[in-house]
Amino acid sequence: MAKIGSFYHIDPNNWLFNTHGDVLDCKRRAKEYFDAKGTYDGAEYIIEEFVRQWALRQLLTEYQYPKEWLGEKIVIEEPVKMGSTEKEADISIKNDTRRTFIYVEVKKRGISEDEFNEAERQLETYLASTHTATIGLVTDGDRVRSLRKKIDPNDFEYIPDIYSFGGAQANQVKLVREIPATGDKTKTGLTPINKDYERLLFDSHSIIRDIDGLHADEALDELSKIIYVKIYDEKKTLKQGDKAEFKFQIYGASNPSEVASNIRVLYEEARNAELEVYSKRIPNYERSRGVFKNQIRLSDAAVYAIVEKLQKYSLVDTPTDVKGIAFQNVLSSAIRAGMGQYFTPDPIVKIATGILQPSPSDMILDPFCGSGHFLTSCLDYVVKNYGESIKEADMYEFKFFHLHGIEKSERMVRIAMTDMLLHDDGHTNIRNLDALLSFENYPDILALRDDGNSDPAVFSMIVTNPPFGSIMRSEVKEMVGRFNLGAKKKSLPLEILGLERSFQFLKPGGRMAIVLPDGLLKNKNAKFVRKWVEQVAEIKAIISLPEEAFNAYGAMVKTSLCIFRKLNEKEAPNPDSKALLLEAENLGYDATGREKAGTEVDQIIELFHKEIGWK
Repeated sequence: MAKIGSFYHIDPNNWLFNTHGDVLDCKRRAKEYFDAKGTYDGAEYIIEEFVRQWALRQLLTEYQYPKEWLGEKIVIEEPVKMGSTEKEADISIKNDTRRTFIYVEVKKRGISEDEFNEAERQLETYLASTHTATIGLVTDGDRVRSLRKKIDPNDFEYIPDIYSFGGAQANQVKLVREIPATGDKTKTGLTPINKDYERLLFDSHSIIRDIDGLHADEALDELSKIIYVKIYDEKKTLKQGDKAEFKFQIYGASNPSEVASNIRVLYEEARNAELEVYSKRIPNYERSRGVFKNQIRLSDAAVYAIVEKLQKYSLVDTPTDVKGIAFQNVLSSAIRAGMGQYFTPDPIVKIATGILQPSPSDMILDPFCGSGHFLTSCLDYVVKNYGESIKEADMYEFKFFHLHGIEKSERMVRIAMTDMLLHDDGHTNIRNLDALLSFENYPDILALRDDGNSDPAVFSMIVTNPPFGSIMRSEVKEMVGRFNLGAKKKSLPLEILGLERSFQFLKPGGRMAIVLPDGLLKNKNAKFVRKWVEQVAEIKAIISLPEEAFNAYGAMVKTSLCIFRKLNEKEAPNPDSKALLLEAENLGYDATGREKAGTEVDQIIELFHKEIGWK
């Protein structure tokens, strides 16, 4: 039974908010009723304010909300915007930023079941109209229903009761930034994650799945939003100096709902701050990269549990390699659960990166970036091999302006951006677009040129694993017509378009590593593709991957990793150029994804540079 209990009369002389216009009007009506009847009994069937005053009193006595909150954090007749209209909620309970986290809707006693159901629908519209409030209560003094907004903002479920004031968070220590005695201005004062805590993000992912029952990829998407706001809070607090208070914590909140509302407000602040900064620098930023516009879709209980889990740890101060491993633990779990189409196994990524040898001067693009694994690998490679030898400003330039991705799935863009954030940083250059669109959809890529040319070939390095297996049919004839390989074709496999588009983005003389199905390299009906490639690129290596290369990730197609150098302008194809052709037998894992001894990854990289190289 809900703590609000059963209705009882409160004398109008003891009503709360007694100077509010609506309350004053109801007191006048109550007096007229008393003068006529000699009692207040039954007035609650005519005057709704009797029920609201009882509900307000119960919030203070039974739910233990502080009386000091009245008028500040507990208000009546709170305006609620719903599209072009505005209504007023009977009771609103607010957080410190004055954003509602609980609504209470009241009705006079004696209303019909249909009228009570209509009041419930009214409460649902209030909850659906805001992302900071997810629970509410409706009562007529006799019937009580408590609701929780589910992942879909128009879907609700019944819960036993709204949260009372207080709980575990009341005994927490306030988390503030404490600058170490060493004077290191980059430290948060929180605990960096070390190898003992590598499961921290994995455990947070499990919390989401356990509490809200989300599928692994949905849970990872929501965890990405939480990581995004956590990093924002740490960076913002760093700028505020010693003893600045972190907002990403449960201390000071009255209950899990208020904690969750605080995090939703902080998330909104993070999104707006990012859009304000980058929309001025990058054409079309909000449309192509504003993927964090989607609200956090977790229950209050799940948000509370994750904040409690992560609040004392610093993602900013944690070494990049540790953060990377921690996130990959989560990503690998989600991939095994069905996200394999967006993932390239680490050994294949390592071979591609090791052969291409990215440098801080390279402009790098993955036009089908999925989880962004190629990009983070290139970032790690540059940091490891150049971090001690180049200026900090040059490394910053590389991280923030030289790593680019395009990905059609909005969810995967959020995941890729999060991984880039954890790798400090470069996340802003991953676009939520289809890489096969016409080039006017990428004004920011064309803007990377400094010569006024509209040629999209601005990248010195392409590293990618395009989707394959799908046939592009009549509904995309216009798209096929944009490609040389699509000339006079009614349909084409997606990997052929992906291959040509990758070359279109690549500068003359640029390097490419791309995973392709073996059918493209062997089948007779793909001979026209091979002939075309020979005219635009020098084949540097074709590394046949084991049958089981992608089995653990849901793909059964035999593939090869192909290494190309795009021919320079006016450079003729050289039929005598050397290429490394080899068959990899052991990438360090078996068909189930389990570790397998005897990996050939380092040998393949070494052999390429010994036999072929880039000179």
